[in-house]
Amino acid sequence: MTTAPVKATTPHLSAATPTVPAMIHPWRRFRDLAHFKLRWHEGGDLGFTDFESQTVSLRRGLNQAGRRSTILHECLHVERGPVPEGLAAREELRVRKLAAQMLLPDIRAIADALAWAEGDLEAAADELWVDVPTLRDRLRFISHPAERAYLQARLEEISDHHGHDQDGEATA
Repeated sequence: MTTAPVKATTPHLSAATPTVPAMIHPWRRFRDLAHFKLRWHEGGDLGFTDFESQTVSLRRGLNQAGRRSTILHECLHVERGPVPEGLAAREELRVRKLAAQMLLPDIRAIADALAWAEGDLEAAADELWVDVPTLRDRLRFISHPAERAYLQARLEEISDHHGHDQDGEATA
């Protein structure tokens, strides 16, 4: 008795693979900062760096994407070193921007995730393996005109598509 070969099928993924090309590994980066210890805290900030005690602390209860996003943010603080009090706010913005760019380097992946999630930032962030604040920061700090234009065009394309049925007829 012969049987027809079984056709291999690819499971349906929510977005094209890989969602995040050249994925960065923040926990490996933290491991390389051997002189800093990791601690956990209740409530408050998602994370913080204490240069005096050489400690990075993450808030308990963060999901995997939140831990991933926050540990990279804190690694950047450690790598950049302490700043004078008067420059702390400026440094925080710079670190947020850098972390978002490092975790989300590809505007196409961001646009695809936002399109797939129909603009839902929480679903898109989950798809991209980051927390919502990191995705918001990446969108906030888009400075290259080509990135902004691509994102806008991609989202308009999806918006236009959702306004029509399968036959291309406008829906009410």
